[in-house]
Parts: sequence; structure tokens; C-alpha cells
Amino acid sequence: MYYKLSGVVKKVDYTDSAANSSAISDHVRFIRVYATTDCFITISNPAVTATNAATPIAAKDYEVFKVTEGQIVSAIRSASNGSLYISELTE
Repeated sequence: MYYKLSGVVKKVDYTDSAANSSAISDHVRFIRVYATTDCFITISNPAVTATNAATPIAAKDYEVFKVTEGQIVSAIRSASNGSLYISELTE
């Protein structure tokens, strides 16, 4: 399946403390996430703080997730501080 980049990219800088994105925009059903270092994420509404028991994301790779508007992405580092880029996608 192919998706169109909506032009909205959210950046979340994470450390040993979890950081949250702003809410996913209306009419967005998928996001692509890219992490600069290994991290863990949660996607929920209301926000659930990411922990090292959450979904792992490998550094310098991307994953696509189905979402609903208003959800929030939370991220926390695995070992090194980094940034999570969240690209909102449309069909």
C-alpha cells in the first residue's frame, strides 16, 4: 500500500525521560516514525508514557502505524538520547 506525505512532521526529542508529541491531526490514519537512536514508543489517547517495556523502534529505520486523530506518540530512549520524527500520512 502506498501513502502520501501530508507535509506534517512532528519531532520528539527523547532522553531517559519520556517525551510526547502533539496530537495526530484530523483525517490522518497512518504515521511513519523514524528514530535517530534505538527507542521505545507508545501510541494512545490519552497519552500513555513510554517505558522500556513499550514497542521497540530500531535506530535509522522506519515503521508505519495505523492511528486515529488525536492520538499522541510517546518515546523514551533505549540507551542514547535521540529524536523521533513522526510523518503524518494520507491515503
